[in-house]
Amino acid sequence: MGKKGRYAKAVAMSLQQKAYRSAGWSGIGGLISNGLELLKYIVLARILSPGDFGLLAMAMVVISLGRIFADGGTSNAVIHFRSHSSRQLSTLYWINISAAAGLYLVIYVTAPFFAVFYGEPEVSRLLRIGGAILPLFAFGTLYEVLLRKKLSFKYITASEIISSLAGFITATVLALWGFGVYSLIWSHIVTAGTMSLMYMGNGMRTWRPSLCFSPGEVRPHLSFGLFQMGERGLSVYSARIDQLIIGRFFGAEILGAYHLAYHLVLFPITRLSPLLNRVAFPVFSSRQDDNAVLRNGYLKLMRAIMAVTAPFFLLAALTAPWLIPLLFGDGWQLAAALIPLMAAIGLLRMAGNPSGNIVLAKGRARLVFLWNLGTAIINTFVFLAGAQYSVFALLWMYLAANTVYFALGQSILVNNLIGLSWPRFIGGIASMAGILAISWAASMAGRWIIVSESLMHSDAVMVAVIALLFAIVYFPLLWWTQSRFIREFLDAVRSRPA
Repeated sequence: MGKKGRYAKAVAMSLQQKAYRSAGWSGIGGLISNGLELLKYIVLARILSPGDFGLLAMAMVVISLGRIFADGGTSNAVIHFRSHSSRQLSTLYWINISAAAGLYLVIYVTAPFFAVFYGEPEVSRLLRIGGAILPLFAFGTLYEVLLRKKLSFKYITASEIISSLAGFITATVLALWGFGVYSLIWSHIVTAGTMSLMYMGNGMRTWRPSLCFSPGEVRPHLSFGLFQMGERGLSVYSARIDQLIIGRFFGAEILGAYHLAYHLVLFPITRLSPLLNRVAFPVFSSRQDDNAVLRNGYLKLMRAIMAVTAPFFLLAALTAPWLIPLLFGDGWQLAAALIPLMAAIGLLRMAGNPSGNIVLAKGRARLVFLWNLGTAIINTFVFLAGAQYSVFALLWMYLAANTVYFALGQSILVNNLIGLSWPRFIGGIASMAGILAISWAASMAGRWIIVSESLMHSDAVMVAVIALLFAIVYFPLLWWTQSRFIREFLDAVRSRPA
C-alpha cells in the first residue's frame, strides 16, 4: 500500500473512531434524558388526568410544527456545506431568531383558532405560553449545529442531560403545587431555555454573531434549507397528524391515553434513533462521494439502531398489559391496549429512519421533500379514514401504510443513490433480525405459559420475568453474532480523540 493509500486508510479509521465515540456519548445522553422524560410521565400520570395529557398533546402538535420552521431549514445546510465565513454564520443566526420570533407571533395570534378546532378553550392559553419555546430554542440552535458538525457530542450530551433534569424538576414541583397541565408546558419551556443557555455559554467562547445581515451570502444555504424546512415540516406533520385528528374526533381523554402510549413506545424514534442519525449525517456528509463507504456505514447504522431500539419495542408490546398499570397506575387501560400496534409501527419507522442521512449527505434535499410531501398527503387520508371508525382502526391503517413506506423508501431513498442491492441490504441486517425474532418468540412462549397456568399475579414480577426471558436469549446471541462490531465500537469510544 502506497503513502496515499495509508493516509486515506488512517483518515477513514480516525473518522470511524470519531463516529463511534460520538455515538457513544450521544447514546448515553439519550438514555439518561429519555429516562428522565419517562420518569416525568410516570410521576405526572399519577397526579394528572388523561385529559391533561391530551391538552398538552393538542398544543405540542402546533408547537412542534413551528419549531421545524423556526430555523429556516438551514441547520443541516451548515453541516452539509464544508466551510462558512463568520458573516455567513451571523446571517444564519439572525435568520433563525427572526423566523422563530415571527412564528411565535403567528401562534400567539392564531391560538384561538386551534382552541375552536379542538373544542378546548384551554388550548389557546397553552399555545400562547408554550409558543415561547420557539425563540428560546433559536438562540442556541446554531451553536448546537456547530458542535454536531465537529462531532463534539460530549458537551451536547451534558447539555441535554442538565436541561432534561431541569424540565423534570419543574414539571414535578409544579404538578405537586396544583398547576395541572401547565406543569407540563412549563417543563418544556424550562428545558428549551436551559439547553440554549448551555449551548450559547460554550459557543460564544469561540464565535459570536456580529451585527451583519447578508442574505446574498447564504443563498445556497437558504436554497438547501427551503427544501429541508419543507421536508422536516412534512415529516413532523406526518408524525403528528394522528394526534391532530384524534384530538379533533375523539377528544382530550382518548388523545391523552394515546399520547402517553405514543410517548412510551415511540420515543426511540423521536429521540434515540435521531441521536444516532445526527452523528451519522455529518460523518456521511464528509464522505458523500464515496458510495462504498456510505453503503458500509449505512448497514452498520441499521444494525446499531436495530440492536439498541428494537428490543425496547418488542418488550413494550410483550409487557404492555402489566407494564402500564405498574408505571402509571389505574385509568390507563386504553394506553395498554394501543401499545402493541404502536410497537409494530415503531419497528417499521425505526428501520426507515436512517435513509434520510443518505439522501441529505448526497445533497438531495428536494427528493426528501417530495417523499415527505407524498407520505403527508397519504397519512392525512389514512387517519381521516381511520377516525371514522375507532382509534384502533386508525392505527391498523397506519401500520399498513408504514409497511409500504419502508419498502419504497429503501429502494428510492437509499438503494438507488448509493448502489445498495436488496440482497446485500437483507444480508446486512439478517443476523440482527434473526436475533430479535428468536428472542421475541422465546419471550412470547414464556408469557403464554405463565398466563395460561396463572403462575404470576404481580405486575412487577410479570414484567421482570418476561424481560429476563428476552435478555437471556438476546444478549448471548447478540455477542455471538456481533462481537467484532461491539469491540470495534467500545475500543473507539474508549480511545482518546486524535
